[in-house]
Amino acid sequence: MSRRLFAFRWDVDHRVCITDGLPRIRAVCREFGVPNTFFINLGRSTNLREWLGKGVARSKAKLGDRDAVHLIKKTGWTRFLIEAVLSRPVGLSFIPALQALQADGHELGLHGGMDHVIWSRRFRELPDDVLRADVETSYGHFLQHFGKPAGFASPGFYSDHRVMALLDQLDFRYNGDAIGGDPHRAMVGTQSVRHWTMPVTLCGPRTIPFLEYHGARGTPERAMLDALDRHLADREWVVLYGHPCYEGVRDEVLRRVFAAVRDRGFEFVTMDQLVQHLTSSVAAS
Repeated sequence: MSRRLFAFRWDVDHRVCITDGLPRIRAVCREFGVPNTFFINLGRSTNLREWLGKGVARSKAKLGDRDAVHLIKKTGWTRFLIEAVLSRPVGLSFIPALQALQADGHELGLHGGMDHVIWSRRFRELPDDVLRADVETSYGHFLQHFGKPAGFASPGFYSDHRVMALLDQLDFRYNGDAIGGDPHRAMVGTQSVRHWTMPVTLCGPRTIPFLEYHGARGTPERAMLDALDRHLADREWVVLYGHPCYEGVRDEVLRRVFAAVRDRGFEFVTMDQLVQHLTSSVAAS
């Protein structure tokens, strides 16, 4: 690649991502004149039965995770309890706001199916027909309100050959279900799929976003920016990811991150633009 390309991808998991995070992110993007990519959870973000039932042990473990910022801290107890009880859909409740984001030149992609918690916690248990119906329902809503999506991201990065095959059937151009490594085409059996897997290049441990991890650990801002700069120094393309309910509401930090990226000579692109550039480069080689 002759150009240095940077994509910031956001996983819009919860309603607070849209109410609190998106307005700040839009403002920062307008200041810098740059596009971002937003993977939208159209369905619900909480599942009271999962929190109080089989998943209670995992819920407690998340509350004690020192490397991440748990959901209750991001939303506050009041809003968390309201959403846990009402279980309202995320993206489908904010169609005009998301269409305005799209009109600004940002890319919208699809983030899983209609139940974020079940996908994140019990993906491997989902029967094939249930998984297919879940994605197809969400995809249908997306088509109706935003047009055909180019990209897909699985909640929690939980994906497998079933998802890869389905994304090919629905004619997606790429998925974001990887951390680290090079762009590649996944295998389903002995066959390579048509669409690309575009990994996040910089992350905290497990699947914790880079900025959230350093925030949870109390890393001084200068040290965090130095770590980012080291990652940017020798790369031609970079993908960073976060959640609008955490990184998005810390707009001053986001401004400094964007400035650091621009100072390193990167051009901001959407994930789809990054994939199209990669495809063109491969075809020309």
